[in-house]
Amino acid sequence: MRRRAIVVAGLAAGALAFAVAGYGGSYTSGVKGTSKKGGTITVLSNGDVDHIDPGQAYYQFTYAITYVTQRPLLAYKYNSVTPVPDLAAAMPTVSKDGLAVTVKIKHGIKFSPPVNREVTSADVKYAIERGFASSVANGYATAYFGVIKGAPAAPTKTVPNIAGIATPDKYTIVFHLAKPSGVFVGALQEPLTAPVPADYAKKYDTGTSSSYGNHQVATGPYMIQNDAAGKITGYQPGKTITLVRNPNWNPKTSWRPAYADKIVFKEGFDTTVGTKEILAGQADTNGDFPPPPAQIKQIESSSSQKKQIEFTSTSGSRYIALNVRKAPFNNLYVRQAVAYVLDRNAMRLTRGGVIDGKIATHFISPDFASVGFNQAGGFNFNPFPSANGSGDVAKAMALMKKAGYKSGKYNGPQVTMVSDNATPGSNTAAVVANSLAKIGLNVKTISVDHSAMYTKFCNVPKNEPNICPNVGWLADFHEPQTLLDPTFNGKNILTTNNSNWPLLNDPKINALMSKAELELNPETRYKDWGVIDQLITKTAAAIPWLWEQSPTLYSTKVTHASELWNGGEPDVSFMSVK
Repeated sequence: MRRRAIVVAGLAAGALAFAVAGYGGSYTSGVKGTSKKGGTITVLSNGDVDHIDPGQAYYQFTYAITYVTQRPLLAYKYNSVTPVPDLAAAMPTVSKDGLAVTVKIKHGIKFSPPVNREVTSADVKYAIERGFASSVANGYATAYFGVIKGAPAAPTKTVPNIAGIATPDKYTIVFHLAKPSGVFVGALQEPLTAPVPADYAKKYDTGTSSSYGNHQVATGPYMIQNDAAGKITGYQPGKTITLVRNPNWNPKTSWRPAYADKIVFKEGFDTTVGTKEILAGQADTNGDFPPPPAQIKQIESSSSQKKQIEFTSTSGSRYIALNVRKAPFNNLYVRQAVAYVLDRNAMRLTRGGVIDGKIATHFISPDFASVGFNQAGGFNFNPFPSANGSGDVAKAMALMKKAGYKSGKYNGPQVTMVSDNATPGSNTAAVVANSLAKIGLNVKTISVDHSAMYTKFCNVPKNEPNICPNVGWLADFHEPQTLLDPTFNGKNILTTNNSNWPLLNDPKINALMSKAELELNPETRYKDWGVIDQLITKTAAAIPWLWEQSPTLYSTKVTHASELWNGGEPDVSFMSVK
């Protein structure tokens, strides 16, 4: 979505070593028989987290860390997409009119040092409110929590007091909604609902940008290592993130077994080198990178190594974002020409070919079969078809002529593209540049670290280039709204931490989204979002190209536990050292 930009790649149907039975999602307890307490788990990543602050986090890899250090109201057991109570004592209750949602929280959950006190409902209220402040600028606050009465429509200079969040007692929180929302309860699993102590955090939340992330306290079984004053010492940007046990964690309040004593995330690894280290037992699992295609084929051909890899369906798609605010992509015909000319099959080959997944033709992915995918036309909806997905230059040139280019080719200024500087993203970007050259577009590629691609360029509208070729989206939770609303609704364009990468602000589509957001009947809601999916795809503001499976590789020293809800990220709170 979740939330979150897709950062891993995988293999797909036909190569599944890890079968997922449907998307009801069920917890599998198979690891318990061989699990034991103690030891260190080492996770390798290519890049860094997007934000260390849990209130700003919106990145798949970041969530794998956030969910074991923070406790939202709801959360997921591994191998599941069904949220269950975490900080909450039970599932929320909703009033008949859908305008009041009540949550009871557990007793006895305490913040880590140096706060060392019990969590109250007021801490949840403050956590959500700070997400609306410009110093935090949470990426999904307005999309899912903007429906709360009194919630700001735009970021505020200071942390607002949202009247619609009531705390009648220290263990009860009531959300009063301005209008019904079909997805509000589902949004309560987002880390924005993880408690933040106002008496401790307010001083860090002032100014242009909050520094709370570097002083954060935890409620989960693990915490980022800190000093006596609460300053984070276990985070070296781009290098390491070290998690240690939270001494105030009460296992009786949690379903997380938290076997390991320490979790070390080592960053900046080359994908080939990282894969070799995991296979050799020098590290234990991959975080934000997939093993390269050649190595995956090698692993799959080995009777012993293939037991070390699991594949997870990703709930969303990879796509290319075209900045509709800048010429030439402010012209619909030019964008549609790009959608026709792109060699999506060549792009897929950069990540392993057919075994990596199906070529995507719209945004709601196949794992949402009955909850939006079929309603959007399923595999039959493809507004920009070409043979084998390899592109149709003739149709693209015809559209360029409609855009005013008599030769069928662009003859204007060079366009800029900011891409991932590591494979396979860099290879994908090269295919995009070659495809666009066929219709005269001269692309200047700026290659940067994966996290910088988002945080410095694609997530910041004023710095956004013409093209962001390496973006993608995972569902925040199992509702089609979570795939389309944060990413294409004009109201969700933010000055920072923005996820509407094409900066699409189409009044008709915005209005249909506003209507669909109110729909409480699931079947009607899924149909509405299916129509919206088709309309967005036809704008070609973003061009989907892959529905994939992502691989998680484990060393032989640890048990396996993949986050089905998070695109296969390893759930370190369920893993153990053998």
